[in-house]
Amino acid sequence: MKCFMCKGDLERARKTYVATLENCVIVIKDVPAMVCTQCGEAYYSDEVSDRLERIIDKIRGMVQEVAIVEYDKVA
Repeated sequence: MKCFMCKGDLERARKTYVATLENCVIVIKDVPAMVCTQCGEAYYSDEVSDRLERIIDKIRGMVQEVAIVEYDKVA
């Protein structure tokens, strides 16, 4: 696969995903992704994207400011 942004090569890696919401910031560590070796752009599979949405929805109501979680422990 090639990067949509710069056409660089993609490789499997783990990234930190940050969701900035109106009332808090959620940091999810070690998220599986395909990452461009040139520009660092991250691409997430449909399954990972769905899990990220569920994690964010679950944490959103429980956090006032900042939450830091590990993907594998909450997915």
